[in-house]
Amino acid sequence: MFKKISRILPYLVVVPADPNPPLIGIKYFNLDTFMGQTLGWLKWPTLFGLLFSAVVFIVATFYIIRYTWGYFEKRKISKSWRFIVYGLFITVIAEMGELFCFYEWPMPGLIEQNLLLVIPHALGGALIGFGAYFLYKEIT
Repeated sequence: MFKKISRILPYLVVVPADPNPPLIGIKYFNLDTFMGQTLGWLKWPTLFGLLFSAVVFIVATFYIIRYTWGYFEKRKISKSWRFIVYGLFITVIAEMGELFCFYEWPMPGLIEQNLLLVIPHALGGALIGFGAYFLYKEIT
C-alpha cells in the first residue's frame, strides 16, 4: 500500500521552482501561467473563474453581515455570530489573495503568501470555528 502511495505522491505535490522564494513575488504575476503551468487558451476562463469566485464570496459575506445586523437590529449581537462574521470578513482577504498567489505560484512572495493566504485562512477559519462552537454552546 505504501509503495502505491509513494508512486502517486509526487504528482500531488506542487514544489516551488526556487527553494529561496522572494520577499515580494508580484513581479512574477503572469496570466499565461497558473501554478507554474502554461494555460494557453484557458487563461481567460481561469481568470474569470477566479474573479467570479472571489466576487461571489465578497457579495455573500456582505449579505451575511447585512442579515446579521438586521436580525439583531436592536439587540446585542451574540458572541458566536460576532466570531462567525469576523471570520467571514477576514476570509475575504484570503479569497482575494488567491487571485494573485496562484498565478505566481512557482515564485510566490513570502509577503503575499503569508499576508494574503496563510494567515487570513487560518485566522478566518479559527474564528468561524470558535463562532460555531459558541453557537453550539448557546443551544446546549
